[in-house]
Amino acid sequence: MEFEAMKKVVVEAMENGAQWVAVTVKTRESPQEMVDKFERFLKASGWNVKFKANWWSPARYGVAVVEADKDGKSKTVMIKWVNSREDKVVRVEGKKESEGKREFYTIVDLVSDDFLYDNILRNMMNRY
Repeated sequence: MEFEAMKKVVVEAMENGAQWVAVTVKTRESPQEMVDKFERFLKASGWNVKFKANWWSPARYGVAVVEADKDGKSKTVMIKWVNSREDKVVRVEGKKESEGKREFYTIVDLVSDDFLYDNILRNMMNRY
């Protein structure tokens, strides 16, 4: 799936009840550029981005979260990404909150065990 087609699928998933929307992407962009791209398209779709964070490994993969709200609904987009020679959206799926949190922390744990001692991550764990 191309990035432009993915935008519609993500917004539909967010507006149709999924608390967490998981997006798996291959990207040539840097981790921050990729998250900024998601933030811009969410804002253009009428969502107010409240929080964003990104964790990555030296092996060029990682996970990002973007929290956004619209019309009193608060949603979380989890972006599972890997650097690649191509830009491609592999999958978009709606998840229950508990399932999204579990997958998020599993990936963060894979990225680096050192993060478990990170104050910011501990605050994130309390947040979710």
